Amino acid sequence: MIPKLLTIMKSKDLIVSILFAISAIVVLPFCAWLLLAPYGTVFILCVTMMYLFAFLAALVMLPILLVRLCWKQTRARALLWLLVIAVYTPCFLVGTTLEQRVWTARWEAFSLRSQPLIVAINDYERQHGAPPESLAVLVPDYLPAVPDTGIRACSEFQYFTGEDARQQYAGNPWALQVLPPVFGVGFDLVLYFPKQNYPKNGYGGWLERVGDWAYVHE
Repeated sequence: MIPKLLTIMKSKDLIVSILFAISAIVVLPFCAWLLLAPYGTVFILCVTMMYLFAFLAALVMLPILLVRLCWKQTRARALLWLLVIAVYTPCFLVGTTLEQRVWTARWEAFSLRSQPLIVAINDYERQHGAPPESLAVLVPDYLPAVPDTGIRACSEFQYFTGEDARQQYAGNPWALQVLPPVFGVGFDLVLYFPKQNYPKNGYGGWLERVGDWAYVHE
């Protein structure tokens, strides 16, 4: 049976398809780690989306392939593609789970890296009775320079203060925000509130705590 199937699909093509399927376990979490690294780039999202599109294609093709099993002339090729899907689906799901764990761990590491900036803002607020009007005001008395996030794909902190901050960010006198890298048009946010009074839902999605910050999933 196997030799006959291999005459339908070239053995090289089958091996490449199976290797691609298995690679999801390693590639997806590695891309999440690399994307949130100091030297990462948003183009890495194209790799992860390739695996997602392959998974969606597998879901679409599955019922079609099952129907093709009913005809002798298409049965052999359908069996081969079903084999590839049977390998790819669990590998993709495991890779996605590991990807999410890496994603959370990297944002928790970011939360720790941001502590010097948060401490500087709190020190300024304690000494002056109000938060700084901008992060640049903290230099050089509280920080040697305005820090970046340590993530090249989203390197800048956005800082809000004043009445706008209190109205938009649950009564907080100031807030920090980072726009994480997402594929296409996305509105995910990473927020820091000094009062730590994050809602469960809001800002266009639901909030997940990552350290002292909250990640807004659109």
